[in-house]
Amino acid sequence: MQLYGDYHTHCYRSDGSQNEEDIINAARERGLKEVAITDHGPLAAVIGVSNADEYLKLREKLDAIADNYPDIKVLVGAEANIRDLQGTLDVPDEIIAQLDILIAGLHPYTLPTSIKEGWGIFVQNSLRHLGRGQQEKAINNNTKATVEVIYNNPQLDILSHPGLFFTVNIAEVARACVTKNVLFEINCAHEHPAISAIIEADRVGVDFIINSDAHFQETVGNLDYGVKLVEKLGIASEQVANRRQGGGHKQWRKMKRNCTYL
Repeated sequence: MQLYGDYHTHCYRSDGSQNEEDIINAARERGLKEVAITDHGPLAAVIGVSNADEYLKLREKLDAIADNYPDIKVLVGAEANIRDLQGTLDVPDEIIAQLDILIAGLHPYTLPTSIKEGWGIFVQNSLRHLGRGQQEKAINNNTKATVEVIYNNPQLDILSHPGLFFTVNIAEVARACVTKNVLFEINCAHEHPAISAIIEADRVGVDFIINSDAHFQETVGNLDYGVKLVEKLGIASEQVANRRQGGGHKQWRKMKRNCTYL
């Protein structure tokens, strides 16, 4: 299976080591038609952009150099951080409205909306080793936060690395993705989710997207792990949104807009 684009990469504006043109050139060398730069939201300590205006500055930079790269489409996105059990994100709505792609995920060291919410997610996860009861509370809260971000953010395109840092109930999360037509990411950088989770998500009927989550130029567009995995598991190519025959971002975004939500 050949893929059309890589829709999850990071540059120096958050925690990537590469600049915008490094990402573009690496994607071109891989033969991709599209690449998205999707830096972390501003409220994750150390890894986030300095402020949300960085996304607008990125757009200005890409517009200025677009004529130098007529053979590839470069998209502006954000990997927003989930801040509470209601699925609140750390990227303002007015910025989201100007993005091409919105990704969201649970990340450590994210500033919660309140002390109570911080306890519900981040402290609760630190207590999960104290017994089955605490572990179940953490998983339930992680799952709620993830499901709520899917239901409460209609602009959401991709759920990043489900369950990577905070364990979730994959079946519940997958059902929400199906209902709201949100893509379930296979993340090549982390080789995540686990095979068992991908099988479960496939059983529920999600559409997948294979991304690099590249923080280094060498890994931009390196999607072999995901391609080999879906082929090994017998997942239909039609379930992979960024397959070469799928027509790229414009097509799968159009499908999302036309989806009738349950």
